[in-house]
Amino acid sequence: MNFPFPRFLPLAALLLGLAACSLPPAQSDPTRYYVLTPAAARASDSAPVGTHWRVALRPVEVPNFLRGKTMAVRVASNEVVYVDEARWAETLEAGIGRVLRESLEKRPEVAFVATGGGEDHDFDIAVRVLRCEGDREKGVARFTAAVEIYSAGPGGARRGRDIFTTEVPDWNRQDYGQLAAKLSEAVDAFGDRIIALLASVQKP
Repeated sequence: MNFPFPRFLPLAALLLGLAACSLPPAQSDPTRYYVLTPAAARASDSAPVGTHWRVALRPVEVPNFLRGKTMAVRVASNEVVYVDEARWAETLEAGIGRVLRESLEKRPEVAFVATGGGEDHDFDIAVRVLRCEGDREKGVARFTAAVEIYSAGPGGARRGRDIFTTEVPDWNRQDYGQLAAKLSEAVDAFGDRIIALLASVQKP
């Protein structure tokens, strides 16, 4: 009995080799992950006499369109695109809260930032972010947030409110690590505005 199949084995191996060579090479994942970073402490700053607030930072609120981890870039007044290859390593509310806490803790006017509502403190700080994005048309990093200061304790009265907006210039519209750094700079400047608002509020 004849078995003709072995004579075709070299041909089959050749065809399999050619098929393997025609497969496209594996592509590396282009996704990059970024974090907001607090600015370095300013060693030359000194707190005014008697100004050492004890504050509690409430959880930061962000609008729904910024809740995902994909970076948002505004391309028109009412149009936002999401850059798949540029993502936050944590949610924006967590990142802004972390950086803002560290930023406030480094300021000499702040005695400490409470880690929980049970700690004795002077004021509650509530932050609601409105924008935190790149603007491709203007080449800027834009950050807008509302801040409210409340007396500490349940049902504490609102003592002050402010809206902060800044545009950090010279984003090259392509480098998302640069965009993350400029948004970090904006959050740190927001810390300055919170300090100014606290200074305008008399201690209860």
